[in-house]
Amino acid sequence: MKLNDEQNKSVFSGVMLGYMVLVMHILLIIGLGVAVVLIKGIYDFRWLIFIAGIGLLSWSGYYFYRRMKESNRKISDFMSDPALQNRTLEISLLGGMATVKLGHKDENIKLIAPEEGTQIKQLESPQSMLIKELSELNRMLEDGLITREEFIKLKKEVL
Repeated sequence: MKLNDEQNKSVFSGVMLGYMVLVMHILLIIGLGVAVVLIKGIYDFRWLIFIAGIGLLSWSGYYFYRRMKESNRKISDFMSDPALQNRTLEISLLGGMATVKLGHKDENIKLIAPEEGTQIKQLESPQSMLIKELSELNRMLEDGLITREEFIKLKKEVL
């Protein structure tokens, strides 16, 4: 299956958009870290930092583009990799506020489900364990295995 130029451009622009969003988040985190450390000095150099950030972003985009040209590969070559066949590659940042999906052919997303007959094991919640321990202490008190003072002391340890 050969993709035409329009499809190549749309896939490439989607990958580049995801790349730009990732780079901008990294720059934002670095900028916030520097701002916390040098809060007074950062105001004086804000234009220099802005220009350096734009330069870094431009350089990284050019580097990515040059590496693709050197390897004589296209985005469609990467997407036709057997590891990505019939799969969706999703880049999600900030809890899904910025999401890019690549290779998604239909809206019927296949979920990974356990096989039939397999039981899913879950850990006990702390509240249910607490209730079990208290009910066991109460049973021991009613059976006369522990005294009232021991019951109160153990109940305080459990709670």
